[in-house]
Amino acid sequence: MAAPTPSTAVPEVPGRAPPAGLRALLATAWRVPGDDPPQRARLRQDQWRAVVDQLPASVLATVVTVGLLLAALGRQADAVRLGPLLFGLALLNGFNFALWWWERHRRAPDASPRGLGAGLLLALDLFVGGVLDALLVLQAAQLVQPGLHAPLVAGLAGAIAAAAWMFALLPVVAVAWVLGACGTLAAGIAGLPLAWMDGLLPLLPLYALVLCMAALLNARLFLLGRQAQHEAARDRLTVSLLLRDFEQHASDWLWEIDAGGRLRHVSQRLAERLGQPVGALVSQPLLALLARHLPADDAEARQRLDQLGTALASDEPLRDHDLRLQVAGKDVWWSLSGRRLGGDGGWRGVGSDVSEARERERELLRLANQDPVTRLANRHQFQRRLALHLGGGGPVSPCTVLLLDLDCFKQVNDSLGHAAGDHLLAAVGERLQESLAARRGSGDLVARLGADEFALLLRGEPSVEAIQRLGKQLRSALRVPVVIDGHEIDVRASIGAASAPRHAQTPDALLRAADLALAAAKAAGRDRLVLFEPALQQEAQERLALLADLRLALDAGQLEMHYQPQIELASGRLVGFEALMRWRHPKRGMVPPAVFIPLAEDGGLIVAMGAWALQVACRDAARWPGELRVAVNVSALQFERSPIELHVLGALESSGLAAERLEIELTESAVLKEAHHAIDLLTRLRALGVRIALDDFGTGFSSLAYLRRLPLDQIKIDRAFIADLDHPHAGGTARAIVSAIHDLAHALGLHTVAEGIETAEQQQVLAELGCGLGQGFLFARPLPRDATQAFVELAHREGLAAAREAQHGRGPASTQAAPWPTTRLPARQAPQLPETRFNGGKS
Repeated sequence: MAAPTPSTAVPEVPGRAPPAGLRALLATAWRVPGDDPPQRARLRQDQWRAVVDQLPASVLATVVTVGLLLAALGRQADAVRLGPLLFGLALLNGFNFALWWWERHRRAPDASPRGLGAGLLLALDLFVGGVLDALLVLQAAQLVQPGLHAPLVAGLAGAIAAAAWMFALLPVVAVAWVLGACGTLAAGIAGLPLAWMDGLLPLLPLYALVLCMAALLNARLFLLGRQAQHEAARDRLTVSLLLRDFEQHASDWLWEIDAGGRLRHVSQRLAERLGQPVGALVSQPLLALLARHLPADDAEARQRLDQLGTALASDEPLRDHDLRLQVAGKDVWWSLSGRRLGGDGGWRGVGSDVSEARERERELLRLANQDPVTRLANRHQFQRRLALHLGGGGPVSPCTVLLLDLDCFKQVNDSLGHAAGDHLLAAVGERLQESLAARRGSGDLVARLGADEFALLLRGEPSVEAIQRLGKQLRSALRVPVVIDGHEIDVRASIGAASAPRHAQTPDALLRAADLALAAAKAAGRDRLVLFEPALQQEAQERLALLADLRLALDAGQLEMHYQPQIELASGRLVGFEALMRWRHPKRGMVPPAVFIPLAEDGGLIVAMGAWALQVACRDAARWPGELRVAVNVSALQFERSPIELHVLGALESSGLAAERLEIELTESAVLKEAHHAIDLLTRLRALGVRIALDDFGTGFSSLAYLRRLPLDQIKIDRAFIADLDHPHAGGTARAIVSAIHDLAHALGLHTVAEGIETAEQQQVLAELGCGLGQGFLFARPLPRDATQAFVELAHREGLAAAREAQHGRGPASTQAAPWPTTRLPARQAPQLPETRFNGGKS
């Protein structure tokens, strides 16, 4: 056996390079590889068994060789000289045969491996055998005929080499045999009178060296081969254990088919999944087995199975190939992975039930394409479907888009809560789908794009009349009240429509066209349908350009403040002015407030413009004589978003105007949107001395309960009621309305101001009803600052009638005061005040 311990190996001296050349080769060949003692012990046992298994052949070879030798000697064989050698060989070979029989048939399989001692004893055994065989040859060489010298030498060399090769698997045994045989031959040739063999003497050492080296190298190859076999067996055992554990505990299963596609290995889990015994599945064609479980009339599932067959016919690995099957009456998804086996061309792989993963993917896909509140398509799915009609650069597929915006949703959400809002949205979605029931199957799509905005995508390009009929049908379906928590909600919707390719040929352009039409429907009074027209695009572009000009106007000083007198109707005394903002555009001239104020609100400019208006109005009013007041309008958006209290304080402080001379005018929508906040804020302003007026009273939806609680000083009656006071038919109704408003204000301790007085008859009726103040073109149009100053001075000096006549150009020219600097003030010069807007009580 090869050396069992490191001491047998050629030692390495510390600090010196390891042996090289022949020494390294011999040292490497002599060692038993491996660092694990049990592994080395197994390799030594393999060497021992391999050599022991050669002993019967060695015994047989010895018997044949002795027989041939005795036959060659014939009568010349000397029993005295050969007898003891033959007897010794018989005993030795008998022992070797017995050793082999014992090791093969009597030794326990679980016995400990043979160690170094057994190897050395066997080496001694073979050494003795080599000596006896050499002595027998030497005795025969003295008796054989000269004609047999050459055959004897050839047979001797072959026998030594054959035995060395047979025992080479255990180097110590092979070397012992070679040394015993060759050494004895060398000593005999040198000591006996065998002149014809003298030529062999110098060759024997070389021959012995070659045989020993060959034995060592052969042993090394044997050990490396056995080591690789053991590692492969260990790996196979590990894989087998892992696979067994995998089959017992994992949710997946193993499958294996032969080159013909028939199942060769079927795991118990696979059999359980299919509801059949393992034996019934073995040898079944895999594809045929899966085909029996395909869903009926499912072309995609059949295509997937065909793709699996194509994959199994190739040499590429199979990775996560999903199949839709019906197993035990249920729809399932299986995923197969595997690789082709070497040798027989079969396949082995793993199968998994991925039904839950597929269901999760389907749910995620549904969530990605469906609105969770209405169960309609969401914006993503709508845009994807629209792109199929108009995207890709191919021919445009005719389609029509209708955008719907609910007119009442914000009020429902604010008053009844988000749950009620979601209920309303779901009901609207159902009604929209029901309205398109007649077109079911045409590929139409109803979607919720967000908030209270819905969209309909219709295939084809209906006529204008058909779109109008559909819009009427949709609005009629939505007008049926929705009952939520006992409240009947009257649902109204504004609709904008656009068609492709008539109005646009790309998805974005078509949506823009429909959105412009929707905006036009809202601007026209809501609850209507507007079909896109090119003029809407032009208006939108003009509006955008005007907004850009308005931004420039803030820095260019194009905004001006004009003032309209407010008169005490009973006495005709001038009591103050209402400040009105004007925009003098360098190219468009005077732009009406009804145009640029909504632009300022949409563009986020209203806060800066409102702060500037307070600054300028207070500055101009501070130069008026007497106790004349100035009223400044504050829009609902400005009241909501700006720190109005600080703006007022800043304007009063910078101008020096007394707080009692400033009046803030608010619309009903501004004070009712955040009623509690409005009451607190207005109370603080009144505590400063600032007067508060409610503008355009009667045109909104004022709550009398809130009106009673609001800290107001006066109410302004809207011009819509004043204009009909002298009308021959509507005058009675208008008089009754104005009288009711006046009586209500009087009961609440408030003054009234009538707006839009244009005739003396209107003034007379208002005076008879007891209305305190009035303003309108009858007295004066809104005046620029310099003209206002002249009006004030003339009224103060010669009376209101003279000021009115001069303003209308009918009186003598009055003395003009020295002109003041320009009344225009860039809005960006307004002081930057800290943010104090209402935040719902949060700090």
